[in-house]
Amino acid sequence: MPQSKRHPETRRQMQWQSQRQRGLQTLVIFRRSLIYQTKEFFQNSTLHGVRYIAETGRPIGEKFMWFCFTSIGAVTALVIIMSLWEKFQTNPTITGLDTDFHNQNVVFPTTVVCPEEAFDDDKSYQAVLKTLANYDEAQAQMYSPFLRLLTSLNFENIRDAKVLSQSIPPNLLEANTIRQWAFEGPISCESTFVSCKYRDEEIPCCDHFEPIYTEHGFCYAFNSRFKSTPTEDVKTGAPHDLYETDKKWALFFVPNSTSRIFIFSNEEYFGSDFNAQIDWSETQLVEVRISKKNTYTTDDARQLSIGQRKCIFSDEVKLKYFPDAYTFSSCMKQCRMNKAIKLCKCNPPFYKPIANVPMCMVKDFDCLDEFKANITNIKDCLQCELSCSKTVFNIDKLIKIVDRPESTGVLVEFLTWPIIRYKREVLFGWVDLLVSFGGIASLFLGFSLLSGVEIIYYFTLRACCMVYKNRQELYEIEERIRQEPPPLIDLGLSLKSHSRPCVGDAPTSAVLKVRPAVETATNHQRKNEKDYSINTKNYYNTPKVWPDHGYASNTKNPWTTYDHSQYMP
Repeated sequence: MPQSKRHPETRRQMQWQSQRQRGLQTLVIFRRSLIYQTKEFFQNSTLHGVRYIAETGRPIGEKFMWFCFTSIGAVTALVIIMSLWEKFQTNPTITGLDTDFHNQNVVFPTTVVCPEEAFDDDKSYQAVLKTLANYDEAQAQMYSPFLRLLTSLNFENIRDAKVLSQSIPPNLLEANTIRQWAFEGPISCESTFVSCKYRDEEIPCCDHFEPIYTEHGFCYAFNSRFKSTPTEDVKTGAPHDLYETDKKWALFFVPNSTSRIFIFSNEEYFGSDFNAQIDWSETQLVEVRISKKNTYTTDDARQLSIGQRKCIFSDEVKLKYFPDAYTFSSCMKQCRMNKAIKLCKCNPPFYKPIANVPMCMVKDFDCLDEFKANITNIKDCLQCELSCSKTVFNIDKLIKIVDRPESTGVLVEFLTWPIIRYKREVLFGWVDLLVSFGGIASLFLGFSLLSGVEIIYYFTLRACCMVYKNRQELYEIEERIRQEPPPLIDLGLSLKSHSRPCVGDAPTSAVLKVRPAVETATNHQRKNEKDYSINTKNYYNTPKVWPDHGYASNTKNPWTTYDHSQYMP
């Protein structure tokens, strides 16, 4: 029994060794096939200068010269190709004026007014008295500062809000969300504005200025994309337009108290990304002359990646919390919201309420204060790119008049009718890149797409076919090369011949020197007459034969016979 068990194991070991040996032999002959195909490729390649590197009979110096020329051409082509690739990756677009454009109507910019004191003192006190203080006036006086601070809550004063909330029983605060408490005491629209005019016509301010609650606190916005409520941010209606035939392209309003004023495109979402352009006080008349700069990107740029064109089309990326259309400001706001939700497991009250995400309560203020630097760090939001269609309003002229107390207010007016639009289009696309690559490679190396196919063909399909179709011949050549002594290396620059060795000469892989012609009297006479034509012709009278790659033999060479010419030209 032990011997019967041992026989199958021995048989399996022998089979494994046989398979291993056959695999090693296949690798050896495949190596020999690759060497042969390399010589064939170098001798028949269409690449410039390559055939002279491996051609039999060429002096070492000449081979080295062509190797240098070919290497310099390859390196130069590679350097130019890399520079073109860098240009394609970093600057493939160009921005210019769109001449075929005329505005019939223009969307007026969003104008946001943020009062310095965004709370109504009486309103806040009454709200605290009826709810948190339970009609206790002393407690109402103590709790009111917290409610007033909520109307301007942001990451900078959230620690102060935490301190003020410590005097209020937590169970009372948990009756509502912090956002709902913030909406209990904001300043009303009627208390914010005195009068308003649009297109030089009187308008009711509170029908056009909507309340919004953001990182800037409670504000009122004209032509905003959304308005805020205690439970959500609601989309507004159609924006206000201007027409070229209007009497005046302007908005005029008189705030009731010191305010900060923001002017930006109607496409954007208001938040901490925006800075106030105007700080208005009660005794000032501020006149702002603006101009509109609109830039759009052609659809051809969609073939480029976002990193290449450095912008995102409005329908290309769908944001989770702002799915209507992509804008840079909405992407940045969503980034801050995601970081706050990830770090503190809640959504800050001055952000858009999100379904299935809890609103931050007072107990979460410590976490928000601890991670406020991380949440507001813009370096973590590098995935947000500018929109491919964006509008920027520049302030061309800002006039502040303080010596007319009888006429105060803010005037936002177009300096001229917008007639200029910028167009970003592709300067260097994929087709241009392919043409440039092909031209450079062809100029320096004579390389084309078919040359690449030829390289793959020689070193894959042709080499493998030779292994399986000419296996025995490869075995014989490999054995012959092992038995052959190493070839002599001639560093001389004298011309070599492709002629076969004479009878009696020792077989060698090295090429043979050309035998000098016997000098005759005629030759001597012609030399004296300075006639060099025959000397030149002597070089071409030498018999030429096909190279045998150093395998000189009287037997029939299987590599050069007609039977295998389909693999060995």
